[in-house]
Amino acid sequence: MSRLPFAAIALAALVGVAAAKPAPSAGTSAAFEEAIGKILAQPGGLTADDAARRGAKASVAARRKAAELEEAQAGLSSISLALVPHTTVSAGYTRLSAVDLPPEFQSFGIEMPSNQYHFGAEVAIPLTDLFIRLPKLKKATEHGVAAAKTGVKAAEVAAETDARVAYYEWVRAELQVVVAGQLLAQVDANLGQIRSLAEVQRVSKADVLRLEAQRAQAELAVAQVNQLVALRAEQLRILIGLPPGTPMTIGEDVRVVGEATPPSDAETLLKTALDRRLELDAIDAASAALAQQRKAAKVDQLPKLSIFGQLNYDNPNQRNLFGGAEFQSSWAAGAQLTWSLNDFLDAKPHDRKYAAQQRALDADRAGLELAIRGELTAARQGVLLADASYQATQQGLVAAEESYRVRQELLAAERATAIELVDAEAELTRARIAAIDALIDRRIAWARLLHATGQDVQ
Repeated sequence: MSRLPFAAIALAALVGVAAAKPAPSAGTSAAFEEAIGKILAQPGGLTADDAARRGAKASVAARRKAAELEEAQAGLSSISLALVPHTTVSAGYTRLSAVDLPPEFQSFGIEMPSNQYHFGAEVAIPLTDLFIRLPKLKKATEHGVAAAKTGVKAAEVAAETDARVAYYEWVRAELQVVVAGQLLAQVDANLGQIRSLAEVQRVSKADVLRLEAQRAQAELAVAQVNQLVALRAEQLRILIGLPPGTPMTIGEDVRVVGEATPPSDAETLLKTALDRRLELDAIDAASAALAQQRKAAKVDQLPKLSIFGQLNYDNPNQRNLFGGAEFQSSWAAGAQLTWSLNDFLDAKPHDRKYAAQQRALDADRAGLELAIRGELTAARQGVLLADASYQATQQGLVAAEESYRVRQELLAAERATAIELVDAEAELTRARIAAIDALIDRRIAWARLLHATGQDVQ
């Protein structure tokens, strides 16, 4: 007899272990092993990495962050365009009312035109904004774009982890279906044997009833896990963006074994997380943007210097009073220094607003660091517990398989009762379910630990 190959778990995809191989087998029924093999590692099937990639693309949160990124990039384009000198081109026509000139002017042959035409261009360069204020706003917007990009990536990474966990929960449910189906098949086989023995009065009617009750429980378990599979599958489809009811097969063999690296100590993991977690980077970029906005707001307290130039082509041209009704050109250039009391007074409230927002971001960062510490503690303990549970369930599974085998032999030799076989069968089922749970829990625990430390960021 061969041992259940899913008795150990490889974390190659999650922790970088190499050359994973199936565990040696000893003691599990060939029917059970064959049933497990039929649903795992299917060609073209879905793997955890596939689910993670699809989850990132289908994430609603990531799409929301992508829209925020587009908004930030549009703001950066606006700032860049603001560096271009203000240029205005104008054209116009005006119908003027008639003017009665005094007699002394009429003798000079002066006529007041009734039509006025204008073509002009003006360029204004706000020097204060161009060299002091806008560069700070540009830096602030660039930091905002960086924060938005980091937010998109953080949302995608979180979606990848959620999809990976949902994938393993679906695989868990599929494996439990196999366990429940095998249990029902075993109970049916034993029930036929016990009924035959009851007919010749070698076992009691109570033993038959006990086994029939177990069969009813096995049927209920099959129905329950089938419902669970449907639920887990639909949850996975939602996360990875598949239409409802889309068929899925398991493309990953979760039975493979590898030497998993034990998790580092808590302080090392925390240092890694503080260096790699994208959420912290996003807060830092947002804080840098606010710092630049504060600097830009203070510029409003200063006088504003601008220079300008105008070119006009008018008929009549007001710069030539005696030019007659014809188009003539003229130009003007100058500088202007302005100071606004309102802008000066508004600068201080704006500075307080940005300062308060920075303090809020500082508090958010401190809270996030505490949350990361708690998340890391839970994730690390989850890995340690999953490893310990995995080792314990493998020992329990071997013991339950051997106990069931011995009970079968003893029953055949009339040295054990049907009740003892039923108990051994129930214990074997519990051991198989525990082994599956430990198998999946270990993968999920490592996925969560890698996300908590930021090591899932590519």
